[in-house]
Amino acid sequence: MLVTELLVDAFPDIFNVEFTAGMEEVLDGVEEGKESWVDATRRFYAPFQKDLEHADEHMRDVKTEEIPTDFTCERCGSPMIIKWGRRGEFIACKNYPDCRNTKNFTRREDGTLELAKEETIDRTCPRCGKPMQIRFGRFGKFVGCTGYPECREVQPLKLPEPIGVKCPDCEVGEVVLKFSRKRKPFYSCNRYPSCKFVSWDKPIAEKCPVCGGKYLVEKSTKRFGTEKRCPNPECTFREAVEAAVA
Repeated sequence: MLVTELLVDAFPDIFNVEFTAGMEEVLDGVEEGKESWVDATRRFYAPFQKDLEHADEHMRDVKTEEIPTDFTCERCGSPMIIKWGRRGEFIACKNYPDCRNTKNFTRREDGTLELAKEETIDRTCPRCGKPMQIRFGRFGKFVGCTGYPECREVQPLKLPEPIGVKCPDCEVGEVVLKFSRKRKPFYSCNRYPSCKFVSWDKPIAEKCPVCGGKYLVEKSTKRFGTEKRCPNPECTFREAVEAAVA
């Protein structure tokens, strides 16, 4: 890895096997009372401080490096460059931040660059209607709108299954079943974060017969069994749901 190479090059003494073995002997001596830990630390820190000062001045700063390539940004026509990020090297438009076009790449055996093929997905952006594509982020693959940065719609690679109910808030998305970090089920709009609808109880596509609310929820308790209820806290509507006969 690049980080390891940079550290070994800047601090060759510390990453030396003989240095490690010598430090173990010194620490054993401190533990046995043969040497003061203050003297041992001072003896180590003096050369280490010099290495730090040298590294601060001469170590390669990969974060600010911009290596030119033969590729041209198809969005704005600017040259594309190699930059370094948390996940390693990537190709980016030199016109950043006005243009945020980025691509992954691989190096062939002869050292030339090859752009990674963009993975397509048969999905349309619910916000702007443009095609969506598979992208890479710090947590792995995700689906993003091709209209980025004007449209910032993002979705997980695998969408939760809809339950057959239109979102009562936006009336565009579908209600899907999801699970919290503790594996507790809940329901939300598949257009999240564009739509913030969420419910711990399963929504039902029926209007409340008492207050006229857009939907009801199905709730199960030990005391009342399974019921239809109105999510409006000021509405008292509740109706028992008969169990299906096998």
